[in-house]
Amino acid sequence: MKQICTRLVVAIFLIVSVASSAQGKDSVKGSLVIMGGAVHPDTEEIWKRIVSLAGGKGASIAVIAAAAASPESSAKRTIEILERYGAKPFFVTAAPRLPGREFQKDAQDPDIARAVERAGGVFFNGGDQSRITQTLLRPDGQQTALLAAVHQVYERGGVIAGTSAGAAIMSRTMFYEPPDVLRVLQEGLKPGKDIAPGLGFIGEGVFIDQHVLARGRFARMVPAMAAANVTYGIGVDENTALVVTAKRDAEVIGASGVVVIDTSNATRDPKLARFNIKGARISYLERGDRIDLATRTFSASPFKMQGRVLNHIEPNFNPEFDEPRWYPDALAKNLLIEILCNLVDNRLSEVVGLALPSPAHTDRTRGFEFVFRKGADTRGFLRIEKSRAHYSVRDVELDVSPIELNAPLYRR
Repeated sequence: MKQICTRLVVAIFLIVSVASSAQGKDSVKGSLVIMGGAVHPDTEEIWKRIVSLAGGKGASIAVIAAAAASPESSAKRTIEILERYGAKPFFVTAAPRLPGREFQKDAQDPDIARAVERAGGVFFNGGDQSRITQTLLRPDGQQTALLAAVHQVYERGGVIAGTSAGAAIMSRTMFYEPPDVLRVLQEGLKPGKDIAPGLGFIGEGVFIDQHVLARGRFARMVPAMAAANVTYGIGVDENTALVVTAKRDAEVIGASGVVVIDTSNATRDPKLARFNIKGARISYLERGDRIDLATRTFSASPFKMQGRVLNHIEPNFNPEFDEPRWYPDALAKNLLIEILCNLVDNRLSEVVGLALPSPAHTDRTRGFEFVFRKGADTRGFLRIEKSRAHYSVRDVELDVSPIELNAPLYRR
């Protein structure tokens, strides 16, 4: 059950978060490591980067497990991993679910705040992101002493890392208590219930989501971006991180990838009551690929640039595939990767996927069609190594339209 009260949500919406523009300040010297959740202890690249950005071997890292249902055990697991990679982490007791503590008092405790402020980094664990904002923001929406200390770490040059719920808080607006992805499309999002203010470390104009490929969440990002009034969204997948420097340069590291959605040139049909969009752009980036968040430009990794550039406009374009594809469940686990990678390496110009209601949905008559289409700027980057194809995909055009269904969809 959510513990944050409606009064707090409304109060936060009425103020400008002190964190929301932090990433754009000249005074900020720190970095962000935004993880999509389920980061494996053996994914060395991510853990080593966190420790390095916190100051290297022996770096002090404050572990904030406020989001966790069992904060002490959650923090213990993170601390053991960080110690394995050479850091000296410590547990911050401010957490709503920690027995025997008053988290609001801990969040204002000057000794706790001083210990965090002296650290080289701060790590936010996963769980329920509303518990993080409930802990670090006062009921009037102003920052606690603990949040002020976190900002000091960040502005001084330390690292702010967060996984899952700890990633959600990185943008100014975050998912709070949303329904499943299809219901988000069917019903829209309610401010203060489905979405709420985050801590905004990444700055203005960028929305962050997590578990994005493993849970088909790319589709919920677009309505959330519209609700947050931003046109640029980054969804980080599991066991993957986006490392953002103070200069707004971002690099993908880890085992999977990130999804980038740009709606700056997209349009919507206002005559349709349900969610729809035409001309959004969607990209898929893997390990080593980079994004300049200031210019919103993408560069493939040196590894990928040693392979092939897939440009469907060129006369000598010679794709691997030449067959139609159709996907009855565009929201299936990791299916977006197959859709985008197959499209850029296919002679066909578009592919269609559907999102259909399950028996668990009360509304069985409304679904959505996703049309993924090559545009003038669509490019693929392919490197084959050890018989495995590694793709990055840039600027596939995306249309999302509501469709009517007959119920039941099938009969035995």
